Amino acid sequence: MVNDLFDRIIKDKGPLGKWADKAEGYYVFPKLEGPISNRMSFNGKEVVTWSINDYLGLANHPEVLKVDGEAASDHGMAYPMGARMMSGHTPLHEQLERECAEFVDKEKAYLLNFGYQGIMSAIDALVNKNDIIVYDIDTHACIIDGVRLHAGKRFVYRHNDMESFEKNIKRAKRMAEKTGGGILVISEGVFGMRGEQGRLKEIVAFKKEYNFRLLVDDAHGFGTLGEEEQVLSREFKMILMFILRHLQNQWQE
Repeated sequence: MVNDLFDRIIKDKGPLGKWADKAEGYYVFPKLEGPISNRMSFNGKEVVTWSINDYLGLANHPEVLKVDGEAASDHGMAYPMGARMMSGHTPLHEQLERECAEFVDKEKAYLLNFGYQGIMSAIDALVNKNDIIVYDIDTHACIIDGVRLHAGKRFVYRHNDMESFEKNIKRAKRMAEKTGGGILVISEGVFGMRGEQGRLKEIVAFKKEYNFRLLVDDAHGFGTLGEEEQVLSREFKMILMFILRHLQNQWQE
């Protein structure tokens, strides 16, 4: 007998679905009103907002608003009308990539307009079934989803715990020696769910012995650490990529 998918969903909404009636409009789909800011209106009251992506406070910066208006006037809201690989590539993409690469002292940068998809695509592109992934348990959901796409082995270590990291990087090395693959370690510059910095220096100290590549998602830290961020970028030449997830609307020509 083949069961109907919808019947199952109606009967069992899952651990979150059963709370949907109470959660909607409060925990999920909250309606925030007013200008994007650290304080907005919710249910008629002023509240402090912790979950918006405007980490650098640039969304309503006068210069950004001015350039946004000029860009809309010059190009329209639909520009450039196509996937970047096919027909949507512009000199403005190249300019921003050059500026981002220069900021983090890297040879190249690649711009993606949707960060969640960007980090998933990066992970999928970097590894094959013979490679091993080692990642922090508290990495963002987009990284977890990217790791799920991986057809090979993966190991997770306790958050910022170097003892747990060493244990799992050893396991990864033994596995990679059998498969003939490599090792990709994934952490965050600043963990979005905790606000803590990743233990990048400590992780990098293991690189010579275990010969891994390090992918750092710095979406929640980019631009917030001042000169320290640029120093870290220059120091960690082995860091493969910074995913700049929240700059989509925070740049000018």
